[in-house]
Order: sequence, then structure tokens, then C-alpha cells
Amino acid sequence: MLALAATAIVPWSASADELLAGAAVSLRKPLAAIALDFEARHPGTRVRLSFGASSTLAAQARAGAPLEVFVSADPQLVDDLERQRWGEARRDIARNALVVVAASGFELERPEDLLAAELRRLALPVRAVPVGGYARQWLAQHGLLERLEDRIVQTEHARATLAAVDAGHADAAIVYVTDVRATPAARTTLAIPQAEQPAILYTAALRAGAGELARAFFSALSDENARAHFADAGFETP
Repeated sequence: MLALAATAIVPWSASADELLAGAAVSLRKPLAAIALDFEARHPGTRVRLSFGASSTLAAQARAGAPLEVFVSADPQLVDDLERQRWGEARRDIARNALVVVAASGFELERPEDLLAAELRRLALPVRAVPVGGYARQWLAQHGLLERLEDRIVQTEHARATLAAVDAGHADAAIVYVTDVRATPAARTTLAIPQAEQPAILYTAALRAGAGELARAFFSALSDENARAHFADAGFETP
């Protein structure tokens, strides 16, 4: 498996037995497993995965990157691609949730604890990156967004946000529960009640005119095997 950088247009052209799929970085574990299983069921094929922020990958697709399948953490990005006639099919494949994390030693018992003077740096991507938008939505529910704006440390995507806390570059962050599960470390966490969770839905899109191999992989993203991999990684399925 080759995880390609998602910071520039990918200079790659698929052969008949290869396909390139772009996906939200928070899906790295289950999609890597799904791709390996798919290759095993289709001997001689290669699935290349490019992980990054959904907003970055969507911009690449619009600019002509050779993605045949795109999996976004924000369905609205797929909506935008459909309006530009990029995709011909879509499917909701997984759900996620948010959790608040802080470096070990900080106390988190309620949302307002993020205002504590010692919590000086809150890691978040920009609003256009799905986790950044979802986190701001939750902060706004509690009247905290404007009060914390000057503490926000900008990160690239969901995994980088959690890494900022673990590396000591931020004191707290709001991230996906699956990322916390995938990278265990000494942290303080604050669970967000289900009633306060934004609707975090992952949507797969198939590029118009995609090849048969891409169409088969697109279908595999929602089969029983894929659902098992999503569940193993802590995701829920629609």
C-alpha cells in the first residue's frame, strides 16, 4: 500500500489494474484494511490511497487530480463536486463523533474548563476542514467559540490536531473519537453527549467515467467486510 501526500496535485496516472482513492485522514486504519482485502480478492490489482483533509482532497479533485474514488468526512464537499459534474454515484459509509482531549495533567469535567487560564492553546484545523467545522459547531453551542478564538492553534487535519496535543504544541483539542482510539496516549478526555454531537457522516463518491476497478472498490466500501473494518476502528455505519 502506498499512502500518497495530500498537499499537492498527485502526478499519477492509473493503469488498468490500479486505482487511486482519496480519503479523509481519519479513515486511514479501516480504509487501509479494506484496500488490502480488496487486493486479495482481485489478484494483480493495486489500490493506492491518498489521505488528507477532505477539503484539500476535494480541491485536488476539482483541479483534475486523478482520483477515481473520494471519501469525505463532510457530505457537503461531495455535494459541491456533484454540482460540478465530477461524480456519478455516492454512498454514505460511516459515522463518527467528537471528543475533547487535553494533555495529561489538565482537568476536563465540563466544556467551560476549556476557558481555564492554563489552557492557552487549543488545536483545531480551519473551519473548511470537516473536524474544524464540527468542533466550532459544538463550541458555539456552549457559547465558547468567540471566547476561545485567540487561543486556537491551526492544524492541517484531524490526526495532526491530536498530534499537536501529544507533542506538547497545544494544551487541548477537539478531535474524532476514532483518532483517540487509534493512537492511545496519556491524555485527559471529556466525552461529548450524543445529544450535542454534530452529524459526522462519511460519504464516498465515484468519479464520473471511472473504470471498472474503481467501481468495484466503490461498492466494496459499503459491503459486510467494510462494515466490520469500520466497526473495528470505532466507527458506526449508517
